[in-house]
Amino acid sequence: MCISDCAVRKWVRIFKGENPRETVLRDRKRSGRPLPASDTAYREKVECMIRANRRVKQKEIADEIDISKERVHHIVTTVLCYRKVSARWVPRQLTVEMKARRKDMFTQLLERYNAEGEAFLQSILTGDESWVHHYDPECKAQSMEYRHKTSPCPRKFEVVASARKVLFTVFWDMEGVVHMGFLEQGQTVNSERYISTLRALKLRLRRVRRDKDSILQHDDTRPHTSRQTQDALRQLELTTLPHPAYSSDLAPPLTIICFPNSRST
Repeated sequence: MCISDCAVRKWVRIFKGENPRETVLRDRKRSGRPLPASDTAYREKVECMIRANRRVKQKEIADEIDISKERVHHIVTTVLCYRKVSARWVPRQLTVEMKARRKDMFTQLLERYNAEGEAFLQSILTGDESWVHHYDPECKAQSMEYRHKTSPCPRKFEVVASARKVLFTVFWDMEGVVHMGFLEQGQTVNSERYISTLRALKLRLRRVRRDKDSILQHDDTRPHTSRQTQDALRQLELTTLPHPAYSSDLAPPLTIICFPNSRST
């Protein structure tokens, strides 16, 4: 093993010290043992900084209270039991009035369930629309292939350029699907189109749910809440459940009910 000339000269300067004639073989005096970073004082300082700024970085805490970043990580994760999480995306920011209206409607639904029981749930008829593709995408298990380690990984495409999609409308209750239909090419969902769907739904209910009173539950989109649609609902004698704004979580997912083995967007 050979040592470079630069390293030898550096060691010589260290051993000689300030006085070239004196050789220093003992450790120089140091500041001593570092202060423990997990005592109560440091914990309180870290706690105050986190409460003041929930997005503060561990490096900023270490620079502020003059301790190592590793000790800050230990205090934050082990001593204080904090963990950094990302914000969750939500569709809308509800105002105070929206929250109050949502609470009132949920209270009404809960009181009605307490009064009627399971009969109330069995009478709910949910309607929804969703875009579906003209083909069934393969799941992960269906696309598995035997390959060598050096072989390229197979790829599948979630969206195909030539694939077309169509708007699918479905109504269902606890017993199953009651009515479904697809939007014709070139048409859009407006009040007139939705009213024709409600008329077909009423005829279907007379055949398959003759001895049961159904309560329609749909969202608050414009074709569902327009004046023409409300007049048609009264003429067809279809009662609806109150649905607050931006409350898509009230209805069960359409994919799970109608497409248990496929995906829809």
